Amino acid sequence: MLAVFPAASTTPALIETGDGTRAVLKFSGAGPGPAGLLTELLALPIAAALGAPVPAARPLWLPPGLPWEVGTDEFDAMLLRSTGWNLGVALLPDARPAGPADIAAADPATLDAIARADALLANMDRTATNPNLLVSGGSLYAVDYDACLYLTRALAGRSRSATLPPGHLLAGRPLPPAPLPVIDATSLATLPPDDWLAAAATTRPKLAAALAAWLAR
Repeated sequence: MLAVFPAASTTPALIETGDGTRAVLKFSGAGPGPAGLLTELLALPIAAALGAPVPAARPLWLPPGLPWEVGTDEFDAMLLRSTGWNLGVALLPDARPAGPADIAAADPATLDAIARADALLANMDRTATNPNLLVSGGSLYAVDYDACLYLTRALAGRSRSATLPPGHLLAGRPLPPAPLPVIDATSLATLPPDDWLAAAATTRPKLAAALAAWLAR
């Protein structure tokens, strides 16, 4: 473990995996817990399919007793709760929070794609005060999809809205009609570990069916 990001609400950490890859690790023992990690793991490839610029992510195993060099006693307690599967998000080099000027100067097609993805995913966590947008290599990236409501609503059989949630950073943006790309819900349902499915009170077949229905509406 190389560093902790205390400014983030879920206190993710910069880690290096056994093969030398660096990633931002989101912990199952923090914030929304495993259900939040499941929500983000599935949301990222869906957003990417709609053209939104997002980092890749995959489950990463955190062994018990992992030594760390930074943090606090509270962080240590969270780490102990997080033994097992956590979410590793690809590191964006030299990333910084996007400011109003970055967003205003962004490619309109990029903002359209982010808005379409957030509408589909019912993303409640992209506001003017908390845009959850980063700039890396001169490009804009959308991050932090664990507060999206699509998964709980899909599993409950609810209908989805075609508009952005109230208070969304891009609410009111006119979006030209665009077809929804084909997204394989069965493949998506193979991505999460079993304990994340248990945390969401679902099974792999039920998750695949719920996602397929949500995407088809």
